[in-house]
Amino acid sequence: MICPKVSLRRCGGGTLGAGAARQTWPERSGLLLEIVAGGHRGLGEASPLPGYSTDTLEEAEGVLATLDLQALAVALEQEHPLEALRAVGQLVPAGQSAARMALETAVLDLRGRQCGCPAPTLLARTPGAERTLAWLVGVIVAEHEEPQALAAVRRAMRAGYTHFKLKLGADGKLREEIDAVHGLRGALGSAVHLRLDANQAWSASDARAACGALQELDIEFLEEPCRASSESLHTRIPLALDESLRDREPGDLAALARRSSACVVVLKPMVHGGLAHCLAMARQAEALGLGVVISHSFDGPVALIAAAALALALPTRMAQGLAPHAGLAAWPSLPLPIADGKLHAWTAPGLGSATERIP
Repeated sequence: MICPKVSLRRCGGGTLGAGAARQTWPERSGLLLEIVAGGHRGLGEASPLPGYSTDTLEEAEGVLATLDLQALAVALEQEHPLEALRAVGQLVPAGQSAARMALETAVLDLRGRQCGCPAPTLLARTPGAERTLAWLVGVIVAEHEEPQALAAVRRAMRAGYTHFKLKLGADGKLREEIDAVHGLRGALGSAVHLRLDANQAWSASDARAACGALQELDIEFLEEPCRASSESLHTRIPLALDESLRDREPGDLAALARRSSACVVVLKPMVHGGLAHCLAMARQAEALGLGVVISHSFDGPVALIAAAALALALPTRMAQGLAPHAGLAAWPSLPLPIADGKLHAWTAPGLGSATERIP
């Protein structure tokens, strides 16, 4: 049995405007986890999002700094990669999603480099070659922001993107947001797919008003309009689950989808329990006929590449929420496997050649 060596270091810096309707993150911080065993290394990342994640960076650092290395060595002996991920995930206390994500990602990268196999292939025997991506437009609540947002969307369209996501739910700005969505649809026509995300910020009455005003705009889906059950919205806009999936198990999905009338699940491995848990949730969602989108919480590049491996391992054909985002500016710059608005599979071992640039 090879005893692994584990090291941690903090990374972080300023973002380029990462934010949602009611909170912004001008800076992002996280941890890079390195596991070395048998002459190979694996990298992972823990970057809980302050004010959004239920765990903290300090908690993640405490968990990862005190790992039982003997138990980790035993877990690494698991023959099947998914069994190894599940085994190392059990070394992390419940509720510590970012620490579990970092540990599972590092082990996935390590196993891939040990066997010369790319991470998506370790998660699925026949991963997809590419996945369409959705571009995060951000927040539009002021009239002067609309031309800037429209210009950004058109630049992204020239780069190959056809799916776009807007953040809604700013306090007291419902009318302005509805007008902004109408304006964007009117300017772009039917050539693009629009997604909306309220992050549970609306009241039930505001959610009903918004759905009524937007349901003729061919919205691809609306995430988490409000905390209350969305069953009473009676909207033709497809609904999606995100925050409601926290601390939930795959067996909970059927009841959640039925109660909320949702037909899509949005999974963020950094928030929703790590890679193995999100893989199980995604497979259960697909068995129920629900659409699956893998997304991020303004993670750094290591976590984003790990989420990309997960997206490529799933049979979903929905556009994935893994386009480059404003939070990446806080991290070391790495080339991502993205071109022409699509995520592309890689052939290099583990998380790919990009992470080899991290010393």
